Amino acid sequence: MTPLIQTLMPPLKAFWQARSLRERRALQWAAVVLGLAAVWSAALAPALRTWQDAPAKQTELDRQTQHMLQLQAQARQWQASPAISRAQAITWLQAHAKDLAPDAKLQVQGDVVNLSFQAAPADALATWIAQAREHAHARPVQAQMQQTPSPTKSGAASAAAQVMWGGTLQLSLPG
Repeated sequence: MTPLIQTLMPPLKAFWQARSLRERRALQWAAVVLGLAAVWSAALAPALRTWQDAPAKQTELDRQTQHMLQLQAQARQWQASPAISRAQAITWLQAHAKDLAPDAKLQVQGDVVNLSFQAAPADALATWIAQAREHAHARPVQAQMQQTPSPTKSGAASAAAQVMWGGTLQLSLPG
Protein backbone atom coordinates (compact mmCIF):
# COMPACT_ATOMS: atom_id res chain seq x y z
CA MET A 1 0.00 0.00 0.00
CA THR A 2 1.06 3.54 -0.59
CA PRO A 3 1.94 5.71 2.40
CA LEU A 4 -1.11 7.94 1.85
CA ILE A 5 -3.50 4.98 2.03
CA GLN A 6 -1.70 3.59 5.07
CA THR A 7 -2.15 6.89 6.89
CA LEU A 8 -5.83 7.22 5.94
CA MET A 9 -6.93 3.66 6.72
CA PRO A 10 -6.86 3.76 10.55
CA PRO A 11 -9.03 6.92 10.82
CA LEU A 12 -11.47 5.51 8.24
CA LYS A 13 -11.70 2.21 10.12
CA ALA A 14 -12.31 4.09 13.33
CA PHE A 15 -14.98 6.21 11.64
CA TRP A 16 -16.65 3.09 10.25
CA GLN A 17 -16.56 1.24 13.57
CA ALA A 18 -18.06 4.25 15.35
CA ARG A 19 -21.18 4.12 13.13
CA SER A 20 -24.22 2.12 14.04
CA LEU A 21 -25.37 -0.75 11.84
CA ARG A 22 -28.15 1.42 10.46
CA GLU A 23 -25.69 4.22 9.47
CA ARG A 24 -23.33 1.71 7.88
CA ARG A 25 -26.16 0.33 5.71
CA ALA A 26 -27.17 3.88 4.70
CA LEU A 27 -23.56 4.67 3.74
CA GLN A 28 -23.31 1.41 1.77
CA TRP A 29 -26.52 2.26 -0.14
CA ALA A 30 -25.23 5.78 -0.78
CA ALA A 31 -22.00 4.30 -2.18
CA VAL A 32 -23.99 1.91 -4.41
CA VAL A 33 -26.19 4.77 -5.71
CA LEU A 34 -23.13 6.94 -6.40
CA GLY A 35 -21.41 4.03 -8.14
CA LEU A 36 -24.48 3.37 -10.32
CA ALA A 37 -24.73 7.08 -11.17
CA ALA A 38 -21.06 7.10 -12.20
CA VAL A 39 -21.51 4.00 -14.38
CA TRP A 40 -24.64 5.53 -15.96
CA SER A 41 -23.02 8.87 -16.77
CA ALA A 42 -19.71 7.41 -17.93
CA ALA A 43 -20.81 4.34 -19.89
CA LEU A 44 -24.53 3.85 -20.41
CA ALA A 45 -25.87 7.37 -21.14
CA PRO A 46 -23.45 8.09 -24.03
CA ALA A 47 -24.17 4.68 -25.55
CA LEU A 48 -27.94 5.24 -25.27
CA ARG A 49 -27.62 8.70 -26.85
CA THR A 50 -25.62 7.23 -29.74
CA TRP A 51 -28.22 4.51 -30.21
CA GLN A 52 -31.05 7.08 -30.25
CA ASP A 53 -29.22 9.33 -32.75
CA ALA A 54 -28.34 6.42 -35.06
CA PRO A 55 -31.50 6.49 -37.25
CA ALA A 56 -31.14 10.23 -38.01
CA LYS A 57 -27.44 9.83 -38.75
CA GLN A 58 -28.15 6.82 -40.96
CA THR A 59 -30.72 8.83 -42.91
CA GLU A 60 -28.21 11.64 -43.40
CA LEU A 61 -25.53 9.18 -44.51
CA ASP A 62 -27.98 7.57 -46.95
CA ARG A 63 -28.76 11.02 -48.39
CA GLN A 64 -25.06 11.80 -48.76
CA THR A 65 -24.45 8.41 -50.37
CA GLN A 66 -27.28 9.00 -52.84
CA HIS A 67 -25.82 12.41 -53.73
CA MET A 68 -22.36 10.89 -54.22
CA LEU A 69 -23.81 8.18 -56.47
CA GLN A 70 -25.54 10.85 -58.56
CA LEU A 71 -22.27 12.74 -58.88
CA GLN A 72 -20.49 9.52 -59.82
CA ALA A 73 -23.08 8.77 -62.52
CA GLN A 74 -22.72 12.31 -63.85
CA ALA A 75 -18.92 11.99 -63.94
CA ARG A 76 -19.17 8.68 -65.79
CA GLN A 77 -21.60 10.23 -68.26
CA TRP A 78 -19.17 13.08 -68.91
CA GLN A 79 -16.28 10.66 -69.28
CA ALA A 80 -18.25 8.59 -71.77
CA SER A 81 -19.32 11.58 -73.81
CA PRO A 82 -17.46 11.87 -77.09
CA ALA A 83 -14.52 14.21 -77.22
CA ILE A 84 -15.18 17.50 -78.96
CA SER A 85 -12.64 19.43 -80.98
CA ARG A 86 -11.73 23.02 -80.33
CA ALA A 87 -13.30 24.06 -83.64
CA GLN A 88 -16.57 22.29 -82.77
CA ALA A 89 -16.63 24.00 -79.40
CA ILE A 90 -16.10 27.44 -80.95
CA THR A 91 -18.81 26.74 -83.53
CA TRP A 92 -21.28 25.76 -80.83
CA LEU A 93 -20.45 28.83 -78.72
CA GLN A 94 -20.82 31.16 -81.72
CA ALA A 95 -24.11 29.58 -82.75
CA HIS A 96 -25.60 29.87 -79.28
CA ALA A 97 -24.16 33.18 -78.02
CA LYS A 98 -27.26 35.04 -79.23
CA ASP A 99 -29.41 32.69 -77.12
CA LEU A 100 -27.89 34.38 -74.09
CA ALA A 101 -28.37 37.99 -75.13
CA PRO A 102 -28.92 39.65 -78.52
CA ASP A 103 -25.81 41.82 -78.04
CA ALA A 104 -23.51 38.96 -76.92
CA LYS A 105 -20.09 39.01 -78.56
CA LEU A 106 -17.50 36.22 -78.64
CA GLN A 107 -13.78 36.77 -78.89
CA VAL A 108 -11.46 33.75 -79.27
CA GLN A 109 -7.90 34.10 -77.93
CA GLY A 110 -6.00 30.83 -78.04
CA ASP A 111 -7.68 28.31 -75.75
CA VAL A 112 -9.86 30.96 -74.13
CA VAL A 113 -13.11 32.50 -75.29
CA ASN A 114 -14.25 35.86 -73.92
CA LEU A 115 -17.97 36.46 -74.02
CA SER A 116 -19.28 39.97 -73.39
CA PHE A 117 -22.95 40.84 -72.96
CA GLN A 118 -24.99 43.77 -71.69
CA ALA A 119 -28.33 42.49 -70.40
CA ALA A 120 -28.77 38.78 -69.95
CA PRO A 121 -31.50 37.32 -67.71
CA ALA A 122 -30.06 35.43 -64.74
CA ASP A 123 -31.88 32.18 -65.51
CA ALA A 124 -30.84 32.32 -69.19
CA LEU A 125 -27.23 32.94 -68.12
CA ALA A 126 -27.23 29.93 -65.81
CA THR A 127 -28.79 27.72 -68.49
CA TRP A 128 -26.37 28.94 -71.17
CA ILE A 129 -23.32 28.27 -68.98
CA ALA A 130 -24.58 24.74 -68.21
CA GLN A 131 -25.22 24.06 -71.89
CA ALA A 132 -21.81 25.47 -72.90
CA ARG A 133 -20.20 23.11 -70.42
CA GLU A 134 -22.24 20.14 -71.64
CA HIS A 135 -22.22 20.70 -75.41
CA ALA A 136 -18.98 22.60 -76.05
CA HIS A 137 -17.04 21.24 -73.05
CA ALA A 138 -16.16 24.86 -72.26
CA ARG A 139 -15.40 25.54 -68.62
CA PRO A 140 -16.07 28.93 -67.05
CA VAL A 141 -12.75 30.26 -65.78
CA GLN A 142 -13.50 33.83 -64.81
CA ALA A 143 -16.55 36.06 -64.66
CA GLN A 144 -16.77 39.80 -64.21
CA MET A 145 -20.44 40.65 -64.06
CA GLN A 146 -22.69 43.16 -62.43
CA GLN A 147 -26.40 43.42 -62.13
CA THR A 148 -27.92 45.77 -64.68
CA PRO A 149 -31.31 47.43 -64.70
CA SER A 150 -33.86 45.36 -66.54
CA PRO A 151 -35.25 46.94 -69.67
CA THR A 152 -38.83 48.13 -69.18
CA LYS A 153 -41.46 47.68 -71.80
CA SER A 154 -43.02 50.88 -73.12
CA GLY A 155 -45.51 52.20 -70.62
CA ALA A 156 -45.64 48.99 -68.58
CA ALA A 157 -44.15 48.87 -65.12
CA SER A 158 -42.80 45.40 -64.57
CA ALA A 159 -43.96 44.26 -61.16
CA ALA A 160 -41.93 41.08 -61.41
CA ALA A 161 -38.74 42.63 -62.80
CA GLN A 162 -36.30 40.05 -64.07
CA VAL A 163 -32.74 40.12 -62.74
CA MET A 164 -30.36 41.03 -65.56
CA TRP A 165 -26.59 40.73 -65.71
CA GLY A 166 -23.97 42.38 -67.87
CA GLY A 167 -20.24 41.87 -68.11
CA THR A 168 -17.73 39.36 -69.42
CA LEU A 169 -17.37 35.64 -69.03
CA GLN A 170 -14.13 33.82 -69.79
CA LEU A 171 -14.41 30.19 -70.91
CA SER A 172 -11.68 27.62 -71.35
CA LEU A 173 -11.93 25.51 -74.51
CA PRO A 174 -11.37 21.75 -74.58
CA GLY A 175 -7.83 20.64 -75.41
